[in-house]
Amino acid sequence: MTNLSIFSANPDLSKRIHSEPEHEFRSSFERDRDRILYSKEFRRLNRKTQVFVAGFDDHARNRLIHTLEVAQISQTIASHLELNEALTTAIAYGHDVGHTPFGHVGERILNSLMNGCGNYRDFNNIDIKYRGFKHNWQSVRALMDLEKISDDYGGLNLTNYTLWGVLNHTGVNPKVCEFISKDGRCNYRHANKKCKIAKEGLLFSFYDKYQAQIKSGESWTLEALVVRISDEIAQRHHDIEDGLLARIINKDEILAILMSLKEFFSTEEISKLSGLPIEDNISVFIKSASSLFINLLVSNLIQQAKKNLKSLETKYSIVDNVSFHEKKTVIYSNENIFELFSYDSGLISKEKEIQKILKDRILNSQLAQSMDGKSAVILTKLISVYLDNPQQLPDATINTLYMRYLTQTIRSNLLLNTYEQNIGYFRERLKVDHSKHNTFKYRNILMRTICDFIAGMTDDFALKQYDKMYSSRNVFNNYRD
Repeated sequence: MTNLSIFSANPDLSKRIHSEPEHEFRSSFERDRDRILYSKEFRRLNRKTQVFVAGFDDHARNRLIHTLEVAQISQTIASHLELNEALTTAIAYGHDVGHTPFGHVGERILNSLMNGCGNYRDFNNIDIKYRGFKHNWQSVRALMDLEKISDDYGGLNLTNYTLWGVLNHTGVNPKVCEFISKDGRCNYRHANKKCKIAKEGLLFSFYDKYQAQIKSGESWTLEALVVRISDEIAQRHHDIEDGLLARIINKDEILAILMSLKEFFSTEEISKLSGLPIEDNISVFIKSASSLFINLLVSNLIQQAKKNLKSLETKYSIVDNVSFHEKKTVIYSNENIFELFSYDSGLISKEKEIQKILKDRILNSQLAQSMDGKSAVILTKLISVYLDNPQQLPDATINTLYMRYLTQTIRSNLLLNTYEQNIGYFRERLKVDHSKHNTFKYRNILMRTICDFIAGMTDDFALKQYDKMYSSRNVFNNYRD
């Protein structure tokens, strides 16, 4: 804890669900960071959409590049505030590992599936305890269940501090369904006629078990709040760069945005800004403009955070790291901790205006919406084909399905066999269960298993699966891919 702020997270106070010996020279946060870094879910981020579908342009960001940029911004802020950089990096690395292929459109499609919305025949009536999908909750699920480092339990056995940060890098509560009218009718063209959402709302109840294990009052950290705001900064930053590269927005629009922030720039920064209108090299312009923008947000945030933390220190008589940790639960109960990291009041309103401009110009652009529309069709079709005939799922996914569906006694007996011995039995049973023993429990577990399978896909893998199912061109040539 040498040279760290009194507000820094203490690795010695963190907890893991499954006890394990401490490492000789690495802290618990460093081990969390490295476990996420070496996980399969982290590697898959390399081929997942950030804004534009992965592979659209070699220079456009994918979700892995976004993650590394969030980590870099987080480290800068944590360093200046003397917070724990290892924890900050661990949270940044893990914050998007539960994200779907094709970005937020994939998230919306899976949330619709897991809330019983859509035209999936008898798969619309979903049990409340299986409801919901959101990428931050799925990130926690991946880190607590789906990844594996031990035969004795699922997940990476990360600390509660890291898990809380991953979960809370964005909102944890469902939004109101955009297709529900004021009088409770569903305006979605292909909606389930017996929609539960109009009456019950969108739910994330499947993830309740993770919330209970993480325990927010004692698990929240300032490092997590740093990652939360850094994620937003990184998004504004790469919206500008990727928008310019894709020619959705132009130099004049970016110059107008920067000029609207002129009052917040230093004399040196204003001098740099004045030279941008005559910069003809687009690569130099992009780097200079984005550097001015991101430096302003980070610098302003650090200055305001110091003021907010000083007020917190005074209000709760925090004198050292021990007293801070003793009062964490009280602070969480009495303060909106998510406001501890913000810009000053003048920049807050300006940043919101810029966020709306970039959303309107980039995320709502014809290019981005065309990609989203096609992606939605691909994922919806994949869901349909797997629900129609789940025998088309990979062996490993069918194995997962039955490990979840069968009773503990049957599972225990099957685990005595090899994987190869079991899969033949599972596939034969699946044919019967899907056609004759199609129970409510079976349908719900099948939907969640398909949801997990699709959420873990990269853009490339999802496109290949769609091509296998629906393309008539060379239809049997690539079935080993």
